[in-house]
Amino acid sequence: MQTPTTTAVSIPALAAALCAWQRGAPVIASAEALQSPLLAPMYRLATGSLDAEAHAAAQLVSEVAERLRRLPRAYGEWRTFEPGPYFDLTPAQVRLLTRVTERVATVHVIFYVDALLPAFQATQSYAARFAVNSGSAEHSDMVSATLASHWRRMVAIVDAARARLRHDVDFLALSAASGEQERWAARQRLSETSSGWPWCAKKDHRFPSLTLSIDFPLPAYRQPGRKQRLRRTWQRRFGMPADMDVDA
Repeated sequence: MQTPTTTAVSIPALAAALCAWQRGAPVIASAEALQSPLLAPMYRLATGSLDAEAHAAAQLVSEVAERLRRLPRAYGEWRTFEPGPYFDLTPAQVRLLTRVTERVATVHVIFYVDALLPAFQATQSYAARFAVNSGSAEHSDMVSATLASHWRRMVAIVDAARARLRHDVDFLALSAASGEQERWAARQRLSETSSGWPWCAKKDHRFPSLTLSIDFPLPAYRQPGRKQRLRRTWQRRFGMPADMDVDA
């Protein structure tokens, strides 16, 4: 049996994991680092009614989106950016919830909000506790049906949260649901089964997600080759000698 190496942190990723689970692969439970007592207050979402959880999820998305919106200005104030202090996360939480990638002249940041939702954690943890192909056919059907109930509730909460955010400019600008779906689409296709369970959707189906991302210019002083570009610019504009130094 294949042993998973990472825990899913978005609904599209969890869908791919559950398609593989349907064929006998295990699922990793929600990470202990994401349990409510270990989270900063802004990330603690209580289990409640569908409407209450959707409201809390939408509020969390707005707060994370605001931090992402301010990040391009704040990023340049760090010699080496530390997402933990900026987002109020522990090192383990940073590894699970964020990705920060510096490219030649830009920065790409992702924040996986889905993984903080109680309904997401409940769905993931249930699949981790039960192997679908263990026991009788009746037991397997019961496990899959219970998981499907968890899944549908989770999706309903995310859909309701997205509906609440439909006029939120920051959310609309930062939503990375489409990109996250594309990232996992190939894995889902490879894991497709004929079971008809909701996480093994048909081709071109799009799972909802509250994942957020932002791209912005890398601060000029951090860009590689900046000194050489400045030298060429000064030469072109002011006839500066080629061997003259330019401070970085």
